[in-house]
Amino acid sequence: MASQHPMHPRATPIYLPHHLNTLAFAAVPIMMPHPPPAKRSLEPEDNEAPVSKAKKPRGKAKASESNGNGASKRGYAAKKRNDSTTANGEAAKEKEASANLGIRANLVDENGAPVDPGHSLHPELQFARCMSNRYRSEEFPRCVSCTRRWAGDTCRFQGIRFFLKDNNRNIVGISFIESQKADGPSMNFPVKWNVKLELSHIGRIKRTVAQTLLPVLKEEEEHFQRREVIRRNRESEVRATCDTCMTSIFSTSWMCRLCGREACAECYQQVSELTTEHPDAPQAEIAALQAKREKHAHVNPFFLSCTRRNEHRASDFSPMSRFSKDELSEAIAEMETLLAQPATDGDVVIVAKEPAEASPPVESPADKQSATDSESDGSSQATQRPAGAPSSPLSVSDAESDKKPIAEVAAVEGTKAPEPSSFASAPTAGASALDSASIPAHEPLVFADSELTDEVFAKVWAKGEPLVVTDVMSKFRIPWTPEYFSQKYGTQTCLILECQSDQNKRVSVGEFFSWFGKYEGRRDCWKLKDWPPSTDFKTAFPELYEDFANGTPVPNYVRRDGVLNVASHFPSNTIAPDLGPKMYNAMASFESQGSKGSTRLHLDMADAVNIMLYTANTPDGKPGSAAWDLFKADDSAKLRKFLKRKYKGQYTHDPIHSQQFYLDSHLRKELFDEYGVMSYRIYQKPGEAVFIPAGCAHQVCNLADCIKVACDFVSPENIARCEILTKEFREQNQSMAWKEDVLQLRTLMWFAWLSCTRQEKEMLS
Repeated sequence: MASQHPMHPRATPIYLPHHLNTLAFAAVPIMMPHPPPAKRSLEPEDNEAPVSKAKKPRGKAKASESNGNGASKRGYAAKKRNDSTTANGEAAKEKEASANLGIRANLVDENGAPVDPGHSLHPELQFARCMSNRYRSEEFPRCVSCTRRWAGDTCRFQGIRFFLKDNNRNIVGISFIESQKADGPSMNFPVKWNVKLELSHIGRIKRTVAQTLLPVLKEEEEHFQRREVIRRNRESEVRATCDTCMTSIFSTSWMCRLCGREACAECYQQVSELTTEHPDAPQAEIAALQAKREKHAHVNPFFLSCTRRNEHRASDFSPMSRFSKDELSEAIAEMETLLAQPATDGDVVIVAKEPAEASPPVESPADKQSATDSESDGSSQATQRPAGAPSSPLSVSDAESDKKPIAEVAAVEGTKAPEPSSFASAPTAGASALDSASIPAHEPLVFADSELTDEVFAKVWAKGEPLVVTDVMSKFRIPWTPEYFSQKYGTQTCLILECQSDQNKRVSVGEFFSWFGKYEGRRDCWKLKDWPPSTDFKTAFPELYEDFANGTPVPNYVRRDGVLNVASHFPSNTIAPDLGPKMYNAMASFESQGSKGSTRLHLDMADAVNIMLYTANTPDGKPGSAAWDLFKADDSAKLRKFLKRKYKGQYTHDPIHSQQFYLDSHLRKELFDEYGVMSYRIYQKPGEAVFIPAGCAHQVCNLADCIKVACDFVSPENIARCEILTKEFREQNQSMAWKEDVLQLRTLMWFAWLSCTRQEKEMLS
């Protein structure tokens, strides 16, 4: 008998009859495993309520005991479970009401023929978390959201799953129902920006979003037409992410019917490729598939893990959508109409293309020598470049007569190398440093803050190249100095990191800032990174946040509420991406061979601006600064190739995203000689802002003790580059738990579209 009815969750699918649609059931296959052993059977239904009530006093006693001895995680968890049990009273009434409909689950097969499983079955809706006491003895797997962060997150199965039970109260199948609510949660979109929101701002953002999202929404429309698709509402209190790669889920997702794991389209495609076997496949194809699976398992051993020692297969997943048919059709029609209209000058967006895998340039020694001579002969780098180097971001031919002074600003002294400091150049015995002036570099554009209008910024920014803004300090009212932070926040504790060894320790804020400017006997380079680390800057330091918002260059782009910042439209009642600002406070480092600088080579997910507000003098008494190296986005492939050859086996998955390396002067010279890649070399001083476009790898070495503040923003010009970075970050998460997709780029764009559409209708009405 056991051989005829194996206890396996992947039995032949059986479908609900159409008359059950009165309960909003989706036509999803119900897997019919063998009933579980009698020892795991459930208690009778009329005993369920008393059991829950009997548990309440016990839970309350635990909670009060915990509160008496001080708050604890265990007490908090108990409270959450009891709250969930209490909330189930009304849910039980709903369950009773649905049972009173008198519907029997007469199951049918794929062709609609009746099937008699040998039991009298009826559906029971799930109204609580699957980790709740209500389901403590049920024979179904807990979903991933519950097991991973159930104390603070919603249950992904709640409201979309039901159980089929026989007369003995044994579970014999699990399936899904559609979301009971027809509409998603109400979003509190912003109504106020840094300046009045004009139709020109709305049109620019909407066109940019439409260019990027229209293909995605069309794919979702096809996905929505799939048989058995499950619709659920878009979450507002949690960030929906793929349970495998941690990329935010916006559209075209899939959910495992056995364990509740939700997968993005890319991860589901991988599951399909690794598990789909063709019946008539030759032996060679089967062997190739097995080899592919083993290779993937070596990189990501838990990728196919399901529940009860089973592995995922594509057939285990059901398609899911967070859209309704009407909103999808309406958005697609509006975007197509908008893109069919001719674009104005302000709407033009430079779309970044994913760089192809690069190979080293083929150059003769004479070409290389000529290139080096042209960079080191003292002539203007804005007009003379090494062989194969791109032209200046804003050449003389591009600038009209009224922009001529801007081109001349590029040679201001702010970006030139300072005089060398003995501390910054030779801190370790036997180490040497090349003169940075002898290493070819791109010359960055430099603007005075008063000259950088939105129009000028957009033209330069669309090319994806960094720039420097001077004369920013006069707009700040608070003294961002070590003395100010020691006096104001000195008693707070913070975690500091040693830049060279990655050692960390906890000190007070006052103690950390008391070391600034005191170099005697110092051998370590400590930094206070991403301060505050978790609390929102606006909440932790409201006066500093206001000062930064009023002092930043091009505020329409940079400010959190900037009219040209696509992220400014995120609803206030959702988990918005934390784009800063954050403070970066670090002591002096060095550029000698083997240095790891102050901030190692890395890439950010969005555009960023970094403003230096204080620096101590160098140990020699010279004015302090920070040395930046920023690489063009188009050079990332060559940069990766160089690092892979140089540091083989010393990083995980991606040599840039691993944030393990700093290119000292020797390595930058070698990079140029072998691949023709140059950095933008910038020496940042107090009162100067460095703008870093999304996709530009960059690193920093403080030549003195510095205080900086930075924030991210999402510009219309660089959304395509942010898309590429999101894919790269997803691939990084395939091999290790790296970081969650906090930017949620597509969700961010969708909210911007909805917000702008709403504002536009109000203006026109």
